[in-house]
Amino acid sequence: MMVPYVKDILSQSEGLRDALENFDPWALEVVRQVITAGQCDRIILTGMGASYYGAYPAWLRLCGLDLPVVLWDTAELLHYGLGQVTSRTLVWVISQSGESAEVHRLLERLASKRPKLLIGVTNNPSSTLGKAAEVVLPLHAGAEHTVSTRTYINTLAVTLMAAAVLRDEPVSACKEALWQGQMAMADYLKAWSHHLDTIREMADRLRHLFLLGRGASFASAQEGALVLKEAAKFAAEGMGAAQFRHGPLEIVETGIAVWLFGGAQPTVELNRTLGLEIKQYGGEVAWVGTQPVEGLTWVPLPSVPELALPLVEILPVQALSVVLAEASGREPGQFRHIGKVTTRE
Repeated sequence: MMVPYVKDILSQSEGLRDALENFDPWALEVVRQVITAGQCDRIILTGMGASYYGAYPAWLRLCGLDLPVVLWDTAELLHYGLGQVTSRTLVWVISQSGESAEVHRLLERLASKRPKLLIGVTNNPSSTLGKAAEVVLPLHAGAEHTVSTRTYINTLAVTLMAAAVLRDEPVSACKEALWQGQMAMADYLKAWSHHLDTIREMADRLRHLFLLGRGASFASAQEGALVLKEAAKFAAEGMGAAQFRHGPLEIVETGIAVWLFGGAQPTVELNRTLGLEIKQYGGEVAWVGTQPVEGLTWVPLPSVPELALPLVEILPVQALSVVLAEASGREPGQFRHIGKVTTRE
């Protein structure tokens, strides 16, 4: 019988379709006008877990604006960063449930320290976040049973489309790239059993795993490690590929495995060079990309526009999480110590 986590994985392309069809750019018109008129001093994006990682690609896009844009872990913002919030700040809170502990406390603090505007991205518009925000962007991901799947994918898409609006770019171009990602996801998931078999051949050797990426693929590395810990109870570390050279490279030897996301064109060659070097030192390297690299094990991805890469990069990691969970005799995605909504700091 198919477990709830796998059902959620296999329905991701349908969830993304709903997000693309229902996204309303006019909801952000007041925000765009505030930015265009120079009425805000900075934008702060904030979230926890998958919501935090899912906002990363949009944050990179928003960094092209002529004002500071900062991405904060909500707990750190709450306890150490509230001095950054002024009456001219645009605070953008991403929370799939809209009810996590840190979001509750942040909203309480912002009640007496009101920003210029509060944007909420959530799968539950009737949540505490949805009621507090002046602008609400629904994820339209539907009910999700365990580990973030559809909500993560839709967070990527909704925040990227919102970033296009705020950058005054054609939303249609962004949406077209994401539609191509949606179709590629659908095709990938139709061949789910085949992908599981391929990943299963690689998983027997995994003991210590790093996931590395740059740019928007940094989100895939971080979310991928989170998925493996949550869904498979497998210890994995996600980090920036460049950061791996600043110390962690020293740990590489036989038995150390790396999944390296090829990512966007500006840093593909840097990633390729790093992968070959890791292999030279005895590490096992899997290249997660749309094209293979000679000398490295290839985890193939469907060909999509660079903007849509994070949508498909997470799919083989989700497959790996299922394989590793089943190999250890666990039900993939079943929680032991936490729940769907984190209610304690």
